Amino acid sequence: MKNSIIYFFIVIFISGCSVNKQNISTPPKEVISISQNISKSELIDLGNDWFEVTESVVVKNITPEEATEKAIQRACKKAIEYFSGIEVSGRLIGIQAANQDKILLDNFSSITQQTTQGIILEKEIIKEKNISDGNQSKQVVTVKVKVGKQKGEKDPSFEIDANLNREYFKGGEEMELSIKSSKTCYLTILNICSNDSVYVIFPNEYRKNNFVKSGELFHLPNSKDKEIGLYFSVNLLPNKKEDIEMIKVIATKQKIDFSSIYSFSAYGTYQSTFIDLQNWLLKIPRDEIEEVDLQYFIHK
Repeated sequence: MKNSIIYFFIVIFISGCSVNKQNISTPPKEVISISQNISKSELIDLGNDWFEVTESVVVKNITPEEATEKAIQRACKKAIEYFSGIEVSGRLIGIQAANQDKILLDNFSSITQQTTQGIILEKEIIKEKNISDGNQSKQVVTVKVKVGKQKGEKDPSFEIDANLNREYFKGGEEMELSIKSSKTCYLTILNICSNDSVYVIFPNEYRKNNFVKSGELFHLPNSKDKEIGLYFSVNLLPNKKEDIEMIKVIATKQKIDFSSIYSFSAYGTYQSTFIDLQNWLLKIPRDEIEEVDLQYFIHK
């Protein structure tokens, strides 16, 4: 069964893969409580950059599932703030998983807009429950997360501008991408799927050179791609009515071999998991890399 949102008309179909979660048995080192207007947070430092965080959200004008998602996002934010020692103001970015009919809730590790502050490498929901607090109903969630951080500081002169031809697609419509970098760099373009799989759509078998000059406008697909029939078609997973996924553009000053963390799938493309990707990104010094995330929606 194909589990791909983006595939090449010529050859590439994508299948999903699962995430292995790590169990932590290290005894708690520190417990801190954080007072909030509508909830009380508890954070336990488990050691080795692992944290257990409990968050609660009032179920008011939202569903219990939406309250659970907000609690998870707050828990991830608190873990990053504790890890980095600063208040995280960047918005949380997440991909949402979809059930058979429609989009449900976050299935990936949330990451901050500024990765220098820290990113969630692994995440596991320990427990969740609904409690009554006076006249209010609260969704209480305990999450275990691992936090990591890129080394170094961002190069303020290194920026990339990336755009999709649209944000909302009907199944079967073609996706196009345009990118411009302020510095000469090497581009890697990924499709992060709602099943937690990550696929490299550029460079690919038909276009292997990912070197881009400063100020040069890069197109995917370009005119030569189209001449050989290489297009990117956006399609829903089987039995889905709508879905949401992400294109991640990564620009690096040095050519980096990504094949060490990706396996070559039977469908003709490299594939990995979201957690593998985040661990890989942490190894690149912050001043050597720039990223852009482009979320898009698919419907019938």
